[in-house]
Amino acid sequence: MRILSYKILLLLIFVFTELKSKEFALIHSANFSNLLVKIAVDIKSKNKGLMHVKHLKSYNGMLFIYNTPQIVKFWMLNTYIPLDIIFIDDKNIISSIKEGIPMEKQLISSEINVVAVLEIPKGCAKKLKIKRGESVFWIKKKKKEIKNIRYFHCLNSKEK
Repeated sequence: MRILSYKILLLLIFVFTELKSKEFALIHSANFSNLLVKIAVDIKSKNKGLMHVKHLKSYNGMLFIYNTPQIVKFWMLNTYIPLDIIFIDDKNIISSIKEGIPMEKQLISSEINVVAVLEIPKGCAKKLKIKRGESVFWIKKKKKEIKNIRYFHCLNSKEK
């Protein structure tokens, strides 16, 4: 009976994790609104990130959210899209923006404790006027709530 209880618990954890990783967020700042990104909040979605993704088709990137402020490290192994990696502190202020080079094994680290990291295709931070020291905010949304959200074409990795 105890084994069955553990199996059910593990199944519930797996289902809950899968549901959470399918959430989205709308990012906004003084310069833009409704930047649609996937959310990574659980270990599985954070570990996968944008690895093995060749083109962003229905969303603009990924927002990694952490429960407590911490130094975080990213790498680009198995990541095909060049990225702007934007580190956000506990006051929702951008602390740094770094470049993610496809397939690079060198770690990319936050310089201070952060609560979130936004990954968007390289060059889009500049086009959206995202800069160090500016505030960014997000609202979590379920997939069914994101119909008719504006897609930022500068983030389409096929466009120049």
